[in-house]
Amino acid sequence: MSIEVTDQVEFGGNDDEVLPITKCVCGARFGAWKFYISIYDDTPYPCPVCGRKMYFDASVRVYEVEERRGVAF
Repeated sequence: MSIEVTDQVEFGGNDDEVLPITKCVCGARFGAWKFYISIYDDTPYPCPVCGRKMYFDASVRVYEVEERRGVAF
């Protein structure tokens, strides 16, 4: 079973399939890229302090801005 803990951790920008964790659920803090997790839920990475296993997923949304013709903003 997976529980979403996004609001309990801190992290940097992902690099493809890995995400650097800078603060674990347990409160342990890490320097950039000292602890990272992957996108694969079948092989979650454990925190080196508390052992909690985590993985992440990512989503991107792209939006087009429609401009109204003849209307100045």
